[in-house]
Amino acid sequence: MLDLSEQYRALATPIRQQIDEVLQSQRFILGPKVEQFERALCDYTGAKFAIGVSSGTDALLAVLMALEIGPGDAVITTPYSFSRPLPVSHGSARHRSLSISRRKLLISHPKRSDRSLKKIVRQVDGVLMTRDRQAVRLIIPVHLFGLCCEMDSIMDIAREHKLLVIEDAAQAIGAEYPRSGGVASAGTIGDVGCLSFYPSKNLGAAGDAGAVVCLAENLATRLRTCRQHGMEPRYHHQFIGGNFRLDEMQAAILQVKLPHLANWSAARRAAADFYRGEFPGAIWEIPSFFQPSHIGSAPVIIISITSLSFAP
Repeated sequence: MLDLSEQYRALATPIRQQIDEVLQSQRFILGPKVEQFERALCDYTGAKFAIGVSSGTDALLAVLMALEIGPGDAVITTPYSFSRPLPVSHGSARHRSLSISRRKLLISHPKRSDRSLKKIVRQVDGVLMTRDRQAVRLIIPVHLFGLCCEMDSIMDIAREHKLLVIEDAAQAIGAEYPRSGGVASAGTIGDVGCLSFYPSKNLGAAGDAGAVVCLAENLATRLRTCRQHGMEPRYHHQFIGGNFRLDEMQAAILQVKLPHLANWSAARRAAADFYRGEFPGAIWEIPSFFQPSHIGSAPVIIISITSLSFAP
């Protein structure tokens, strides 16, 4: 489905130049390449701050640790996710799931989400609590397949119940959401956004990598401290953090790829449009004399591969 070797061949020269610069500098962790990529990521997404981390999952874990989400807390998220409950459980917080749309596989329309929310939580002395008396601290909407959740209404619900919003945009970098005040990039609408650069993502590193984007300077500062074991200054631990650092090599490669992301996304959309146009004319029922007797009257579909040509 994705030929990463072809992508590399097109960018081999600048990628190797960047790797050589890192090797010559012998700066491998949180050096100038990471800082340059973080600035480029801010320019691309419109976020004020970007913090490079070791993976998309670690991005979420770092945020939860920085916000001190832990025992006695609950997080509202989606049941349709690769690994998002794991960082929540790692901090001993509880996760509770809202219903999802069958068509988009995202958190359902906000009105249904609100009804779903009321089924799993209730107000206790002005605090939103789960049925087992865990205090709800935040919502994690997960954007998927280039589609954004209904963020305006999710933000309304969050403000009403005084909840924080962490956007999981691991599979949605570059996706845009039409807000009432203008278009916003996925990950920049809530209080903080988490990105993944796993090799098969739209923007992929040469290994694990991720980032956190946010608008608040105090949170960005705390996240930078959190990714270095909670150290600030060196060997002075302000709180318990983790080893969530993005290395120079991955940042250098990502910086080469980032300017091409918009064109790659446009090419994917063009390829999808091509197949949408070609498939209807390439599908027939198999003639009855080819159908085994046990199939009976059930229609069997065959796609003529020879009638399809590959999109450029």
